[in-house]
Amino acid sequence: MIPGGSVGRRVYIETLGCPKNEADSSRLGRRLQAAGIQLAPNPEEAEQILVNTCGFVEDAREESIGALLELTETYPDRRVLAMGCLVQRYRDELRQGLPEVAGWYGLTELDLLVADLAGEEPSPARSTGRPPHSAPPVPAAGGAHAFIKISDGCDHRCSFCAIPGIKGPYRALPLSSVLEQVEAALDGGARELVLVGQDTAVWQAGAWTLPGLIRRLSADPRTAWVRLMYLQPEHLDDALLELIAQEPKLCRYLDIPFQHASGRILRSMRRAGDGERYLELLARARALMPDVAVRSTFIVGYPGETDEDFAVLLDFVKEAAFDYAGVFGFSPEEGTRAAELSGRVSPDLIRERLNRLSGALNDHAEAKAREIIGWTGDLLVDQAPERPDPSARGEGEPPLAVGRTYRQAPDVDGVTYLESPSAQAGPVALGAGSLVKVRISEAVGLDLVAELLPAPDGRRSELGRPEVAR
Repeated sequence: MIPGGSVGRRVYIETLGCPKNEADSSRLGRRLQAAGIQLAPNPEEAEQILVNTCGFVEDAREESIGALLELTETYPDRRVLAMGCLVQRYRDELRQGLPEVAGWYGLTELDLLVADLAGEEPSPARSTGRPPHSAPPVPAAGGAHAFIKISDGCDHRCSFCAIPGIKGPYRALPLSSVLEQVEAALDGGARELVLVGQDTAVWQAGAWTLPGLIRRLSADPRTAWVRLMYLQPEHLDDALLELIAQEPKLCRYLDIPFQHASGRILRSMRRAGDGERYLELLARARALMPDVAVRSTFIVGYPGETDEDFAVLLDFVKEAAFDYAGVFGFSPEEGTRAAELSGRVSPDLIRERLNRLSGALNDHAEAKAREIIGWTGDLLVDQAPERPDPSARGEGEPPLAVGRTYRQAPDVDGVTYLESPSAQAGPVALGAGSLVKVRISEAVGLDLVAELLPAPDGRRSELGRPEVAR
């Protein structure tokens, strides 16, 4: 949800799916504000409700349809509209099945959507299907982080993935579009810029490459951290690893969707690599950055996956020791090659493998979280409850603040609770976007608990160069 705005009809935006959808909603919010439309903080205060849907896998489709049904039932006097990936794939079926939804807008119909929400007739210029990254740079209020979309579409043809069919081939957003998003985010108070796309490592716009973009974003004094998400393993080379290791504001954090470790299954998925090569990549990364945090995602139950293939995957995740990881059961997506493959794994076996791999990944992640106890470094505050004395916390009160270390990406990893200041910390004013020095004192599942420390010489510590208590 995007706060802000001051005039016009009030619209609430409900965003489902991945951070790329969050970035799209943020850009749309700025366009609506530029059109004089006020953005409501919740559906109760809105006249119109817009759902930015996800259609990537079956669970996401069900979530999007469930949200539309719930909103139309709960708010029968509001106009409910839908946009995004689900609409792009299934507009005709959705229109027939959900007649109570007032409008359906695909990925290239943002001009029509803005005109509809503003109660205007679309002009020919508005009906051109101009891509959403042409939004004007209107500042929007936000939190401590912002998702910055740097590309759309995908050139990979993974057999299980419908994204190329939904969004088309890979397209790098031009530098001007990226900087428009960044300026609006920083003006709105964001301190962390999270770069997202289907394959962020290959971004290039004219003479600008990813290293140049990162250095430009880092040069802005308002930027505290830059984070890369969605790094496909075949494009994560030594040059990029060295950049992550050396650039002070770039989080030492790798989000690498490996998907599997069996070479046989990966070939069927139309992906490169295998468990051995992936472990070599992780070894190179950890040699450069012993303090790097690694996230990944996996699919179980892909057609033809045998007990031996699954055992290879279990062995791989044990040796890889991920800080965070997600796992999904195979979903046969319409229009993909994998949906037509024989050798389907039974739903019961998919659930069994999903539970076993999830349990193993959670065990490894919790063990990695416990290893962090004693670490000192920077915490970026996301939320800080107001209290008369921000350095004091009484029993039963919420924590002083909730934030994240560089090891924790927003929305997908755990958080860190700032529970108490050390005796030496002294009085401190905490607010969203504050960057403070902490010591991790406890791990609770994947979440961490920290105490506030005084910053050395009044300056923040250098990101990614933490010290561990011995």
